[in-house]
Amino acid sequence: MSSKLSTLAIEVVETITALIDPTDLRSLRLVCRGLNEKTLRDFGLTNFATVQTDLSRKSLQRLQDISESEHLAFYVQYLHIKCADDGKLGRGLDWRRHPSGCLADEPNGANLLRDILSQKLLKCRSFHIHSYDEYQPPHETDCLIPSDAAGIILSIVAKAGLALRAFTIQCSHDGNGRLDTPRLQMPLSQTPDFVAAWSHIEELVLDYAMTVDQGVWVIHLIASAPRLRKLSLGFYEAETSFTTLLGSLHKLNRLEELSLRSANVTVENISTLLLNNCETLRSLTLRHVSMENDGTWATVLKNMKGQLPHLQNLLLFWLKQETNNRRVIFSKMTRYPVVPGSEDPGPDKRLRIERRRIESVSELIRLRYWGGGRRVVGVEYHGMGIDHVLSALADTVETT
Repeated sequence: MSSKLSTLAIEVVETITALIDPTDLRSLRLVCRGLNEKTLRDFGLTNFATVQTDLSRKSLQRLQDISESEHLAFYVQYLHIKCADDGKLGRGLDWRRHPSGCLADEPNGANLLRDILSQKLLKCRSFHIHSYDEYQPPHETDCLIPSDAAGIILSIVAKAGLALRAFTIQCSHDGNGRLDTPRLQMPLSQTPDFVAAWSHIEELVLDYAMTVDQGVWVIHLIASAPRLRKLSLGFYEAETSFTTLLGSLHKLNRLEELSLRSANVTVENISTLLLNNCETLRSLTLRHVSMENDGTWATVLKNMKGQLPHLQNLLLFWLKQETNNRRVIFSKMTRYPVVPGSEDPGPDKRLRIERRRIESVSELIRLRYWGGGRRVVGVEYHGMGIDHVLSALADTVETT
């Protein structure tokens, strides 16, 4: 029996289904064939736009089943690779390794994933690998670690020519986990096929503890991405030379979002990087970033004023400066009036957030206090009055 709802135009049905939760949407699809067809787009985008896998035999079989469905494969855009509950990837498959620990050529599981991505899931060009700290990684042949997963994806990009849109490696330990360099298959990134495919990427997030020996590789990845719009980098062993190289990349001039964590910078190289992207930059996040060569954050904030017309989102947290890496605080920002009832607990129990109002700025600024005291170690702002906020921050920089 058909429903009167199924006689409505598909645009009207989609407007209605956008207002109901996924469980009700699944129930609605069972009413009749007409509704099943007219709700397919919302159903596909809600349930299959992002598909998660742990690269196990069972998980890859599910991915293959989705890829062979002409109705569902079209909607898969994002592959999220995350460990199973036991903290492992790739269970149930043989992952042969060289004595170095790197995967041997063409493991069956990697070949299956390549065929699925290159032949069936033609719109899946964004990848997110959830990582952890791989200090002294094992050489097990019955499972993978996230570094292996990253190497597999990058190998598929090189060999199948996947035109990526986004690539993310994100560590669960607040970005403090390392990856095993040999398993990332870095030499593949130098091949012409990889460079051609990689040139389409728009978002690159490497939110893990990048080591010095990975720096040249990361610079090459960035330099090979002229369409890059979002860049987020984390470091374990940071050198100011990396930020200098980053600022020297003339093709890196269209960033809309930039995030740096645990980096070492100078006034010159961070200012150059920001000004290179002055016409497009909308969001800037700096966490645990240290200023070298006796530079000051007040100077950087003053340099930014009037130069970033599109900047609307700013987060500064736990900055440092001076030769002994003294912590930067913005405690004088408390001179601005607090908004009653605006205090919130932060994501960490030692962190407290409070909203205050700067005159001439319509949006509120969020101050982050550490511990039980009044030391403001972080500032967050979203709005159009960025120059007023930059002036206020430059005038209140202190060290402790």
